Amino acid sequence: MKNGLNIGFYRQDSKDQSKTLVIACPKQGSPELLYFGDALPVQTDLSSVYMSQQAGIPQAMMDKPVPMSLLPEAGRGWLQTPAVEASAEDRPTWAACWSLLDVEALESGFKIRLEDNVAQLSVSLSIGLLPSGVLRQQLTLTNQGQGDVMVQRLACTLPVAARFTERMGFYGRWCQEFQQERSDWHATWLQENRNGRNSQANFPAVMVGEQGFGEQQGEVLGAHLAWSGNHRLKADYTAEGHRYLQAEVLYLSGEIILAANESISTPEFLAAHSGTGLNAMSQQFHQEARARLQLAKPRPVHLNTWEAFYFDHDMTKLKALAKAAADVGVERYILDDGWFRGRNNDKAALGDWFVDENKYPDGLMPLISYVKEELGMEFGLWFEPEMVNPDSDLFRAHPDWALQLPQYEPALARNQLVLNLAKPEAYQYIRERLFSLFTEYPIDYVKWDMNRDYSQPSGDIAPQAHAQVEALYRLLGDINDAFPAMEIESCSSGGARVDFGILNFTKRFWASDCNDALERQTIQRGFSYFLPPEVMGSHVGPDKSHTTSRVHDVAFRAGTALLGHFGIEWNLLEANDEQKATISNWLSHYKRHRALLHDGKNWRLPSADGRAQTQWALSQDRLQGLAVYSQLAMPKQAQTLPLCLPNLLPDQLYRVEVLEHSPLPGHLMKALPAWWKQDLILNGASLSQVGLQLPIFDPESLVLIGIQAVPAMEKH
Repeated sequence: MKNGLNIGFYRQDSKDQSKTLVIACPKQGSPELLYFGDALPVQTDLSSVYMSQQAGIPQAMMDKPVPMSLLPEAGRGWLQTPAVEASAEDRPTWAACWSLLDVEALESGFKIRLEDNVAQLSVSLSIGLLPSGVLRQQLTLTNQGQGDVMVQRLACTLPVAARFTERMGFYGRWCQEFQQERSDWHATWLQENRNGRNSQANFPAVMVGEQGFGEQQGEVLGAHLAWSGNHRLKADYTAEGHRYLQAEVLYLSGEIILAANESISTPEFLAAHSGTGLNAMSQQFHQEARARLQLAKPRPVHLNTWEAFYFDHDMTKLKALAKAAADVGVERYILDDGWFRGRNNDKAALGDWFVDENKYPDGLMPLISYVKEELGMEFGLWFEPEMVNPDSDLFRAHPDWALQLPQYEPALARNQLVLNLAKPEAYQYIRERLFSLFTEYPIDYVKWDMNRDYSQPSGDIAPQAHAQVEALYRLLGDINDAFPAMEIESCSSGGARVDFGILNFTKRFWASDCNDALERQTIQRGFSYFLPPEVMGSHVGPDKSHTTSRVHDVAFRAGTALLGHFGIEWNLLEANDEQKATISNWLSHYKRHRALLHDGKNWRLPSADGRAQTQWALSQDRLQGLAVYSQLAMPKQAQTLPLCLPNLLPDQLYRVEVLEHSPLPGHLMKALPAWWKQDLILNGASLSQVGLQLPIFDPESLVLIGIQAVPAMEKH
């Protein structure tokens, strides 16, 4: 910190971008965010920057207006949502006025400690820039008094530029997650999630920026709360013109009570700034996710048995499907719901995690050995460990282990209740059952499902929704420590629990239960704003979608699945030879290019008429690229619009190759583009600025195009 003004300057430099964080810490009052954005020079005069931000005092305002700070203080006149709201019987804690204790320099920023001696509370703010360029902040509140303190709110606050007057966010439902919406930001925007999990409707993220920001232009900031439960997100502004974002865990009434010297911390609040549109913002979040994932190997092609057989587990059919999967190039076989005792439908047996002796008289080992040893694939198994059916041996023995208010009739969803993991006995039971199965069987992968929201989230009187999420994280951490080679997928009725909080413990998300490729195009696009493709499970479903009854050709289904972590959720025993050959070709492309897709930079490229979209992946050295152009609806003009591929090296020559495509419709065009069957070589500037003229495609079809650098001396 600088002497006198207490101003901290931190700059994060990387190959692709540099960011600067500047914070001022007054002796009395909360720290102020002076700047977060593209890098300022190291020699910047911080005292002058601070002075330049001191505004005039308007009439009809407080004599000393409270500044926009990182911990807004009700006690100093902040008239909107404060950072801390708490109550106690022995002292006033609801209107804290913070004083600076000290500032500690961290590797990536600062830890700022404050206290209020009247309220007998202290708070520490950890804030800094991660190597990805993502801003991270987290608050910890401590009760320094003797009496209990009930915490109603502990919120991270991020001031943003006053010129950010447009907001973008998400909405959705089951089978239609991550739908994008945007609006002018001239009023308070609030998202409250009380589902226990994030839910399909309330992905904990928001983007704000200057008017008209887009994928490749405009200044924008994206923010995400790394938490898998109840939350609030807020985008607001003040009469003085300040704009800010706020993110917090939504505590239910009486849920958080701190005894003397006890503390509670917020989840991480993450934010990324871009001066060149949404793609650059997303790339920072992708880089941050990859740093946390630390994937040890390429993402293997999945086959999941659910939509093939549902609860009908027959060993002959299961082995036949595994053989068909191996023949087309699948690398991991997941046995879904229905393998455990008494599980013949979705009305019974959750909680009874013992192999069903009727379906598997010799246990799971015969199937596992066939999959792993004879076919050379990995083996995965489905679980829903947080749930219990009333019709289960577990519930009959321990009804008090359910997360419900025993004084009321239980509120069922999908014929099930939530298991109260905050109860030590229930936690130990489920931990023992999982550890026993993971020890007995060589399981490479767990599909961890969670199919209902919380209601009456308690085991006694006080609510325990927050404790349930913390217990889940603890359980996942225990499993990762004991079985480090085993990967876990977070599935929750599709994409109802997707966030950086659970990403710390898992390697994959099931983005949606909908395998309809057209719906998936929008779902996956929304998912990509904050998370990279390698964590997005994306599967080829059957000819006729189980959730929409639409029918798509194999190429459109496979090309859509290629955009994430490729999998198959289709009974390949019903596929014909031509379809199997097509799938095998697409799997070959995926395996050839997955390092590019999952290690390179990814772009969303919309079309000018809004009827098509392109996903573009470019290697870090910018020498190899892969584009999936998807025609979603009829174009508004007779020709498709040229496809421009950004960020290629301007002088480098590239070969353009059509790798796969949907059937080409003779009813729409008399002739293909002149280059379509030629050896086309163009420099990067031409591909980026002039582009490629594509054929005219039917709606709901696509083409896969590869771009490969060639030596400059190679001739056309």
